[in-house]
Amino acid sequence: MDIYFTSDTHSYIYPYDYVTADRKAMGYMAASSCFSKDGIIIDGGDCLQGSPLMRYEMKNAVRPHLAAKAFNAAGLDIYVPGNHDFDFGYDELESFLSSLDAQVVCANLIDELGRMHVEPYVIIHRNRFTLLVTGAVTDYVNVWDGKMLSGVKVADSVQSLKAVLEETRNLEVDARVCVYHGGFGADVGGVYRENRADEICKLGFDVLLTAHQHQLIEPHWVNGTLVMQAGSKASHYAHVRLGKGKPPVAELCAVPKDFVLSSAMEVLASEDRTEARVQDFLRQSVGHVDGILEDRSRIDSFLYGSSLADYINEVQLALTGADISATSLFNTPYSIGPDVAMSDILKSYPFANSLVTLSIKGCELKKAMERTAAFLEIEEGRVVESASFSPGKDERYNQDFWRGLSYSFDLRRKVGDRVVRLNYKGHDLLKEADFTLTIVLNSYRASGTGGYEVYSQLPVICNYSIDIQDALIDSFASTQVEVPEPTDYRVLY
Repeated sequence: MDIYFTSDTHSYIYPYDYVTADRKAMGYMAASSCFSKDGIIIDGGDCLQGSPLMRYEMKNAVRPHLAAKAFNAAGLDIYVPGNHDFDFGYDELESFLSSLDAQVVCANLIDELGRMHVEPYVIIHRNRFTLLVTGAVTDYVNVWDGKMLSGVKVADSVQSLKAVLEETRNLEVDARVCVYHGGFGADVGGVYRENRADEICKLGFDVLLTAHQHQLIEPHWVNGTLVMQAGSKASHYAHVRLGKGKPPVAELCAVPKDFVLSSAMEVLASEDRTEARVQDFLRQSVGHVDGILEDRSRIDSFLYGSSLADYINEVQLALTGADISATSLFNTPYSIGPDVAMSDILKSYPFANSLVTLSIKGCELKKAMERTAAFLEIEEGRVVESASFSPGKDERYNQDFWRGLSYSFDLRRKVGDRVVRLNYKGHDLLKEADFTLTIVLNSYRASGTGGYEVYSQLPVICNYSIDIQDALIDSFASTQVEVPEPTDYRVLY
């Protein structure tokens, strides 16, 4: 029996890279065209967020989603929801799952309204082979999407998977496969853990297909379980071959550059006009800036600041009236201006995060800033990205920029003691540790993820329903945008 697995497609359906605006060997149409028709096809979630296609569909109420059409055309057998699939609430999730021909499997998803038809596991009989497939979503949905979980509960992933194994221990199956929308990590402490694959490997599954971290993890064995991860945006897929009485064999496959779409995908591409409308949408002008809003490079923006980050922070401050603002930039540096199209906004800020204002003391702010100050290190006289900042995952988006402050980092000092200047309107916050301000930041960061646990303990002043992408678009539509004056920020090295 063959299994074909993708995850974290983020609605990259066509073989098209929205960042580079090029046709590429990626996207679910291309990946699924590589699958054998008699294989078991599984997707590990995170479809309802992350691409201009999905934003267009959400804003224009396009249903069913093109992703659902592509999954159905490919013959998807099993879908395990990811954390971002919960971002828009119960009704959106239920509508999407109901549009799938696939069975939805998630052992720790409890549907209190009973409309999603979610199963904790499925038994598949094919080619004289009996397969058990179960799945789970990261417990951290409770942190990121707590306010959107009305109608569902997300239980402890490890305990839920243990319960599946206990319930099915007397069933005669040839293999037990777990699909986990989570990965490996050392995130300990707190009520929830984001990545628990290390624990799941101890439960006794034959195969564990992980997700969420967007990593390309070649198949390898952990505690007798074959483990792998297939990246994101359907540029790769996992192929697992199972045989009676034989250990599983797997490979991580890149979509070939000379891919050919299957007949089913060719028909879908020719009949569906959504992507053409998305391209028109991306070409729309949203405004102008009197220069360039720069994100020069990952290291240069950290060392010398970024006018793009300053601008995003200015928009957040204007919208909320907070004292200070924090924002991140994303893994691929992207500058915009002087002419700005919709695509520029979505490339420079690819996630539809909402805003939160918190009350924060000087000592708490310093603790948060020390996390960002650990992003770079000095190695043999050169400034480089620190391998210990986010082991095993590219997380530049967990390095922040602040506005409304004067501050300095010293990379020559040890991690945790690098913030050497922190001033707010004449107040030295390194000395006035209890001085209180209001800070605006995105909801993802306010939840404490990315190493900023201090934020999760702070009093919430206000939650804002507008997402940051909309706020940036509105800013260009309402004013002639000017390049902000640089933040008073220095890095010593």
